[in-house]
Amino acid sequence: MLLQDVIFAAIMALVVFWFVKSVSRIVTIVVTRSTELGYRPGDIEMVLQRCYGLFPIDMLIFKGATFHRGMSVKAITNRNKTIEGQFVGTNKDNMVCFLTPSSVVAFELGSIEEIRLMES
Repeated sequence: MLLQDVIFAAIMALVVFWFVKSVSRIVTIVVTRSTELGYRPGDIEMVLQRCYGLFPIDMLIFKGATFHRGMSVKAITNRNKTIEGQFVGTNKDNMVCFLTPSSVVAFELGSIEEIRLMES
């Protein structure tokens, strides 16, 4: 009977750990309103087409500066995270999307402090 109790306790601990980890991931996304998804280099065209559908507005006016889809930009968030990549677009939910060399990053526009063109 003791061995069954130990196995049951281990399985329950694993289930509880998985649940807490999943909930914390969801809370982080909701609280920061940001998402970062990696992609394989061969999938770039598919990723871009999907992003264009999710972020259909191809122009952003931010603090007097205008950014168009495809521009290389550097964005700094209010948590001092720096994103360097290509501006993909925005949507009606006030989210903005960037394509970095390794991932697609979406942030709530209100959490971005600064966006500027990257120097070539």
